[in-house]
Amino acid sequence: MKFLNRALLASSLFLACAGQAALAQQPEAIVELATVSEQTASSVVRLPGTVISTQDALIAAEISGRLTWVAQVGDHVERGDVLARIDDHLLQLEVRNNIAQIARLEADIQYNKRQIARLQKLALQNNMARAELDEVESRLEMRLQEQRIAEVALDRSRYDLQRAEVTAPFPGVIARRELYTGEYTTPGAALVRLVNTRRVEISVNAPLRIARYNHPGSEVEVAANGEKSINAIRGMVPVGDERSRMMELRLSVDPGQWMIGEAVTVELPDNAASLALSVPRDALVLRENKVFVYTVSEDNTAVKVPVKTLAGRGSRIAIEGDLAVGDAVVIRGAERLRDGQALKVVSHDLAAK
Repeated sequence: MKFLNRALLASSLFLACAGQAALAQQPEAIVELATVSEQTASSVVRLPGTVISTQDALIAAEISGRLTWVAQVGDHVERGDVLARIDDHLLQLEVRNNIAQIARLEADIQYNKRQIARLQKLALQNNMARAELDEVESRLEMRLQEQRIAEVALDRSRYDLQRAEVTAPFPGVIARRELYTGEYTTPGAALVRLVNTRRVEISVNAPLRIARYNHPGSEVEVAANGEKSINAIRGMVPVGDERSRMMELRLSVDPGQWMIGEAVTVELPDNAASLALSVPRDALVLRENKVFVYTVSEDNTAVKVPVKTLAGRGSRIAIEGDLAVGDAVVIRGAERLRDGQALKVVSHDLAAK
């Protein structure tokens, strides 16, 4: 048994010596360094978000009829452009009928006015009964009211005729067609989906507790497809769902920065801000779901230091780890470094950007 333990110890010592010898034989790694600084930061929670349009609507018909034309998917339109046309033949006939009705009533009104004028002359000569004059005056008043009703009907017919062309309430792109040329539509039936690609935001659902540490106007980091940006919180809805205990935040986005429907990751502060160590993002090394940085020992060799990432801003990120302000960390050449490997420093950025 003692012989076996001695054999194992000897084997371990041999492997350790062999590893050190291998590191000693490796060429010096060429690296660039930066300095650990201090900044105000807090722990963050990374949450999924979605880029949405603030104007995304199903445009519906307001009258019934057969569709004679519908805009194509992908068409870009401005406000007021035609999205669809409905057969307006019956509406045009209705307009003509209302015009004729108004003309008929106008003729009857003029006749009754002439009648009243004649009867008033006869009444002055006491050649007629007053009741007959009252009857004609009453008939004239009825025709005037009928004329007003006919004018309202004409205005409505013309309004319906205008609605035979469905127009865009805002600029955007046709994302989907719900009905096609030749199909029959009714009031309220969706025709196309119109999306404004110029007005976009990020929607993210977050735990209610983060409302204490985030406010409209606060800037947070957003990442997607390897790109990162700083975006401001436009609005918050501090009302949570009773089951999920989640609330919604909306982040401002510049047009063209992200595509509608794109998935992003949003970093939101999860506690009160405090002073924390800060390093350039390039110093972080991720291996096997572990995050660490390399610093430099007194004998100019690499030392691996595990860290925990906090909030980031621009090119730097706050961390927690066994480091101190002023320590040097590797920002170039860390990807292939091994703990204890000799280093050759070619640049040392002392600025805390």
